[in-house]
Amino acid sequence: MEYKDLLDALIKEKLTLSSMESLTGGLFASTFTSLPGASNVFHGAAVTYTDAAKRSFNVPASIISTYGAISKECAKEMAKQAANFYQSDIAVSFTGNAGPAESENKPVGLVYIGIKFLETLEVYELHLSGERNDIRKQCVDFAFSTLFEKLQ
Repeated sequence: MEYKDLLDALIKEKLTLSSMESLTGGLFASTFTSLPGASNVFHGAAVTYTDAAKRSFNVPASIISTYGAISKECAKEMAKQAANFYQSDIAVSFTGNAGPAESENKPVGLVYIGIKFLETLEVYELHLSGERNDIRKQCVDFAFSTLFEKLQ
């Protein structure tokens, strides 16, 4: 699958997309919007790198304090709130630890990717390896291919 395949599938199905990103720092949105025609389906993205930024997008403080920002619960809320804020059919979220050191007592490479697809919301737990930017790119690649599969 090429990145453009996801864009073409979204256009064909008349579905819109948004994202809320932490460890990827906007890499998903940047990659998607580099595609000509992305403006037909992409509603927006938030880089919520800090807990305070996540809370500003209505991720409950109780989720972060109970489970941590690096958690399936946080990824779920991030995807839900991105879809709400940007009024998109589909939203993807990224939270995790790209390194170089442990964070929240969670290992480097532990990543949660939330995908709100119409009325369903799933969170994927990944255990990735590699350098910081390798992990970030693996997250983006996983999201592109998973979204594309859901559209098939």
